[in-house]
Amino acid sequence: MSIKRPQAMVALLSLVVGAAVMSMLLNLYGGVRRKMTQEFRAYGANVVLAPGPSTSITRPQPLLPSPAGQRNQEWGNTMDQSVMRFVQEFARQRRGVTSLPMLYGVVHLKRIPSDSRLPDFVNVVALGTDLVALNRMNPGWRESKAMDYSGAASLPPCAVGAHIASRLRVASGDTLYLEPLAPSPAGLAEAGSTCRLDSVFTTGSSEDDQMFLQLEDLQKMMGMTGKISLVQLRLDGQTGEIERAILGLSKALPGIDVRPIRQVVYSEGRVLGVIRWLLLSVTALILVIIVICLMATMMAIALERRKDIGVMKALGASDFQVMRLFLMEGAALGLVGGWAGFLIGSFWAFGLARHLFGVTLEVIWWTLPLVCGLAALLALGASVSLVRLVQGIQPAVVLKGE
Repeated sequence: MSIKRPQAMVALLSLVVGAAVMSMLLNLYGGVRRKMTQEFRAYGANVVLAPGPSTSITRPQPLLPSPAGQRNQEWGNTMDQSVMRFVQEFARQRRGVTSLPMLYGVVHLKRIPSDSRLPDFVNVVALGTDLVALNRMNPGWRESKAMDYSGAASLPPCAVGAHIASRLRVASGDTLYLEPLAPSPAGLAEAGSTCRLDSVFTTGSSEDDQMFLQLEDLQKMMGMTGKISLVQLRLDGQTGEIERAILGLSKALPGIDVRPIRQVVYSEGRVLGVIRWLLLSVTALILVIIVICLMATMMAIALERRKDIGVMKALGASDFQVMRLFLMEGAALGLVGGWAGFLIGSFWAFGLARHLFGVTLEVIWWTLPLVCGLAALLALGASVSLVRLVQGIQPAVVLKGE
């Protein structure tokens, strides 16, 4: 059976255009989704584990200096640090999880040496945590210099917010002295401790009025060894995935209050959901248009081959054998069009991503078999529509007069 090149080229061109648009959208969605996930990470944690039951989770606000002799109570409720073993196991089983244990306390903070022009001390909220993980959890925070947590230093490291650094006029490399605002009930707290200021954070929020220590150092100072105030989690994924993870954590930790920071979780989920909906809608529209175009083109090819089909049937070919030729031709056009469209769409996506979103994409190779498979299925589907036409061709009628 002869091949009609003009009609075949029209069918191939339709498949190339459709595959290019699908490849472009898939690559754009994958790259922009990664970029959006990275941008949302700058907002920090999106899930909090706290002692339950709890009605709300709020970040501590900076405290004003208290009158002489006034003492504050223990800083909030605490839970056992052993919960981190489960959190770490959860992080190993699920990709894209960052965890951060936290202990809050209120301390007197002084600079060494003192300065007569400055207050003798300030009362600040001290946050004990993993300082390395703190940077990973909050990539949007600006710091005065890269932190150095090497064990060679004689003093333990610490960091402060920009407002505290401004009030005490301290910078990286200075020495600070801190002591609990009130002794622990058990009398296990230390009298005070000295630390080396490694960095000054600028966050634009309440953390600018806090100081940061290694978790073990603050636990020892406050007499609260093995205790934490809460655990912050950063879970990557869409809203539904995060909600399922929260449900699993709630069931596994019945005594812990597990809740999302909704303004982060649902904002991220809404943006990614809109992008996914746009991708699916445009792809579906393109597939419908391509199917219509292919069906018309394949119908024209079959009509021009009526005599060839009549000759084959006259020689004993069945309808199935004739249709198999059309299906093979359609599958070949689909694979060639899908491969060419994948290459064109990938380069198209790279240009759009760089100019519109400022994203440098990588080739998403799993989209190649998907695009080629969809193009082949579209061509096969258009070929299947020829069944009635092939069955209706009678050799005696089409070959009359030959």
